[in-house]
Amino acid sequence: FFFASSKMLGRASFATALRTAPAQRLPRAVVAGERNVSVKQLRLRLAAVTSIQRITKTMKMVAAAKLKGFQTRMIAARPLGEQINFLVSQIPPPAEEVEKKEIAHLFVPITSDRGLCGGVNNAVAKAVRLQLAEMPDTAENKIAIIGSKGEALLKRMHGEKIVRVIADAYAKPTSFALASEIAEELLTCSKTDKTVIVYNKFLSAIAYETMTEEIESPDAMEDRLAQFGEKYEFDDEFTESLHMQDMMQFALASKLYSRILEGATSEVSARMQAMENATKNCGDMMSKLTVKMNKARQAVITQELSEIVSGAACAAEG
Repeated sequence: FFFASSKMLGRASFATALRTAPAQRLPRAVVAGERNVSVKQLRLRLAAVTSIQRITKTMKMVAAAKLKGFQTRMIAARPLGEQINFLVSQIPPPAEEVEKKEIAHLFVPITSDRGLCGGVNNAVAKAVRLQLAEMPDTAENKIAIIGSKGEALLKRMHGEKIVRVIADAYAKPTSFALASEIAEELLTCSKTDKTVIVYNKFLSAIAYETMTEEIESPDAMEDRLAQFGEKYEFDDEFTESLHMQDMMQFALASKLYSRILEGATSEVSARMQAMENATKNCGDMMSKLTVKMNKARQAVITQELSEIVSGAACAAEG
């Protein structure tokens, strides 16, 4: 009886030591804890990436649905812009070239109000910065931005030149009335000789090109507009001057209307492409995270099995 009791007491002591061993041997406990936490973190991260993939896939589908409507309105507005270019080309050119340092430029970059659309806004901001770098650094060059994203890209280097930021221009479908209001505001916010519109021209669902168009102000073209107006009959000179100024404001509004639609269509197509790439990247990340999580789980299971086998072997030897 004494022998049996001693043997049972020895087994109980061994079992107690086996249970308390992980708490005493801190390094092994830390490693086991890190593995368990790693599996949990990987599972949470995999769930987060899966949720992001659903969001990007939905945004891609929404952008694809919007692209058709934007493209239809843009194509319908292109003939107006072409006719305005033809009309402006009929105005006599200046008698002599004026040096750039004597011309006051108003740059109008057309950007978006929302992000997640690739590099459309960066391309416009880069084009504006390059043109400003080529011109003398004078206070005559001003910037009026359409879209809030352009302000963040140009404020650091050219914040003192920004005179107006027109946000929420895309809150409602772009209309000629909105373009007319923007054109009137641009003509009154700064006295300039030439307006430079920088925008992204839509080429296809996966391509766009950053373009620049210039249009002179009515005040800078006063004498040439008078020559152009001689082809038509007016009641008096005041009426002729008023009609010529209205014509140039209409030309600016028409250009803005067409170019805003071009930029909006390019933004939607770029967002569709960006969300498609993001969805693919999420899929790749999910595959890698799944492999890592499975490896971590397998390592924990292997560790636990080895501990069980070692404990059973020690118990059998005892």
